[in-house]
Amino acid sequence: MNKKRLIITGLLFILILIIGVSGFMVYSSGIRPPEARNWTTQQKERVSVHDPAVRSVIDENDEETFYIFGSHVAQAKTKDFLTWEVPQMTEYENMEDNLIFGNTDENLKETFEWAGHDDADSKGRYNLWAPDVIWNEDFKWDNGDTGAYLMYYSSSSTWRRSAIVLMASQGIEGPYAYVDTVMYSGFSSEDSTDGSDRNIHYEGTHLPELIENGTISGFNEKWVRLSGKEYNTDYAPNAIDPAPFYDENGKFWMVYGSWSGGIHLLELEPETGKPIYPGKDGNTEDGRTIDRYFGIKLFGGYHQSGEGPYIVYDDETGYYNMWVTYGGLSATGGYNMRLFRAETVEGPYIDAKGNTAIFEARSSNSDYGIKLLGNYQFIGLQTGYRAPGHNSAVKTKDGNWFLVFHTRFDQGTEAHEVRFHQMIHNKDGWLIPLPYEYRGEISEIDKVNKEDLFGTFEYVNHGTENSTEMIETLEVKFADDQTITGALNGTWELDEEGYLTVQANDTVYKGFVTVQLDEFDDTRIVFSAFGDNNEMIWGIKP
Repeated sequence: MNKKRLIITGLLFILILIIGVSGFMVYSSGIRPPEARNWTTQQKERVSVHDPAVRSVIDENDEETFYIFGSHVAQAKTKDFLTWEVPQMTEYENMEDNLIFGNTDENLKETFEWAGHDDADSKGRYNLWAPDVIWNEDFKWDNGDTGAYLMYYSSSSTWRRSAIVLMASQGIEGPYAYVDTVMYSGFSSEDSTDGSDRNIHYEGTHLPELIENGTISGFNEKWVRLSGKEYNTDYAPNAIDPAPFYDENGKFWMVYGSWSGGIHLLELEPETGKPIYPGKDGNTEDGRTIDRYFGIKLFGGYHQSGEGPYIVYDDETGYYNMWVTYGGLSATGGYNMRLFRAETVEGPYIDAKGNTAIFEARSSNSDYGIKLLGNYQFIGLQTGYRAPGHNSAVKTKDGNWFLVFHTRFDQGTEAHEVRFHQMIHNKDGWLIPLPYEYRGEISEIDKVNKEDLFGTFEYVNHGTENSTEMIETLEVKFADDQTITGALNGTWELDEEGYLTVQANDTVYKGFVTVQLDEFDDTRIVFSAFGDNNEMIWGIKP
């Protein structure tokens, strides 16, 4: 009897162990939550955070704090966009005990085995790029706790050999524990190199495991070319610039990618934060590629410029807005932001012309996407902007929208700073940025009369080109007979709600007129509108 009871007890123990292990494998990230800590900060009026991703945190006192995380392990926080609390004064500060990653070499070694941190283009530095942080209440730790701030970031050593990494923390200020490397790019199917001494065979990634366990159906030969010795950057994306978000129904997603094969979308598993790979190739109803590993193609291909994707659902309009940055990131690289939108999270994402930016051959991308702003200078700026880009966006708890980006300046250097520009919907529900950065006063569009427009405005047309030159500042004149002359010749109309319509040069521009503080805190009447040709126009009344 005792022997029988012992056998039954043993079997029950094994069954419980199997169930427990199974549950662990399905629902747990396999890591324990590190103890959260708060930053020690210094106050600054300006911050230099490259590729800033913004997140809003509302505390128990209903007070809102905005955190920005950026490349090279830079971060900051603010309550008003005017003064900043900064925990680190230099990029890559204290990498042996970093406040985000802890011991970077040790904690990120699995990522570095593929992406590297001291070879090829990253020789002598880390190349940790474009992190984004999001709260996920469904994430499950191995001790049974739920809820985590999940950080997604990328690491690269070349413009194609990259990896996207997932980390988790109990508090937004970290530290973050390594969870997994969830996406790889730049691999080959044969032994090969990419300008470094590193073998880029896909066996160095997690692809063999995904293929063996049936998560994806096999190696896709479209991923490579030159008899399998080179990664096919016409088709496959560079695994950088991840941006997680939730859709209108609470489903969890990540948009990512850069240049190469374009911008892609993957659904994420709530309990682990890891991608749900499609498994098999397919196509969307409108003909876009669904890759078994990389996901749904939203934009790009054939190595056209486009990086830093960011998607936000607008519950006021029912649209998903997607921002992408074109050009090169240097001061003379022509960096500029573009806007598309879609009725569903999976797309298609279209511009003001109704076009999707899906490329089937090497061609120019300049005609695709509403160009929000490029290189410009006008009255009320301390210096001209150059190469503004890699933005994120946030809607505050008070319902105000902001475009958040870094910009360089017309000063002959690569110095950069973060800027917050308020955005307002035009009559068609597109979010349009104001010309000046936010200076503490929210702009509204019903505060300007028609008579306030009479006269001459400094005028900037951002055009559609990925221009490396400063855009010429011109003049337009609004007359009381509702004609407009100068750099634009046509008519204008301001309705009772403050919405502006300009018809000129066979183009219809729709926007608004408002009052804004410039960088010297002087009050300006400004207009902002974009055309059905994807051009953004701004006017400043001196």
